[in-house]
Amino acid sequence: MSLKNLGRQGFGRLGWWGLLAPAMALYALVFFMPLGVLVGESVHPSGAPQLSLANYAAFFTDGVTFSIFARTVRLAFFVTLTCLVFGYPLALFMRRAGPVLRLVALTIVVSPLLTSVIVRNVAWLLVLGREGMVNTLLRQAGLIDAPLPLLYNTFGVVVGVTHVYLAFLVLPVFSSLLAIDPSVEQAASSLGASRFTVFRKVTVPLSLPGVIAGSTLVFVLTMGVYLTPVIMGGSFVTTLPMVMTDLVRTQFDWSRAAAFAIVLLAFIAVVMVASSRAERRIERMRGELS
Repeated sequence: MSLKNLGRQGFGRLGWWGLLAPAMALYALVFFMPLGVLVGESVHPSGAPQLSLANYAAFFTDGVTFSIFARTVRLAFFVTLTCLVFGYPLALFMRRAGPVLRLVALTIVVSPLLTSVIVRNVAWLLVLGREGMVNTLLRQAGLIDAPLPLLYNTFGVVVGVTHVYLAFLVLPVFSSLLAIDPSVEQAASSLGASRFTVFRKVTVPLSLPGVIAGSTLVFVLTMGVYLTPVIMGGSFVTTLPMVMTDLVRTQFDWSRAAAFAIVLLAFIAVVMVASSRAERRIERMRGELS
């Protein structure tokens, strides 16, 4: 019996599940088991032997945590919107640019991911500080009399987070734009549509899968960001990951931190499911129109 036939027989006995088993076992070891420990810890307040949902109830009723969670969602929304406003035109430029300009733009977009988060944030402190580059230039130009509050607020955090997460929106949108057949846009132009009409009714709808994927990725990543709000927001911008870190490092309340982490994970799962359904619906509508 040849090795080829032997391999086919082995694959027939194992099937796809046999090939997936090692990866699934590793995934269970590094994700599902820690998640199970986290869930178990969350229902044992202060190490009590009996099960309780007190930690989950505290999330919604302690008068502080839920408002911080809402602030975290709002921050994620602002960052996602900012990335979309700046990222979509950049992705559109990269699609229409030549190879050299496209490579330069891609390098600029990806470069923040190759830089230490501490270095990035310290650089923004020098740029946006009271005596930083922006305020200095504005005062020298006579546009302001006093320094603008560009740091230790939501604006500063949005700038710092957008700087690094912009790439996670530009790349999916750029990929989606590249997948658009130029002949479709040319056909719309030949029928008398203006460039803006072609962009609004052809380019944007066909690029929506990339927009949804990139926006979801940026939103989810921002929900879990920790270090940038600490540095750029100081004690004036508090997010849920900062609360959970304080519960573990200062108050040693592992059970409450675990419950808050489960709530955050559940919310992110809901966002992911909604995003996936929206993408499938758009793809189905595109299939019906084609």
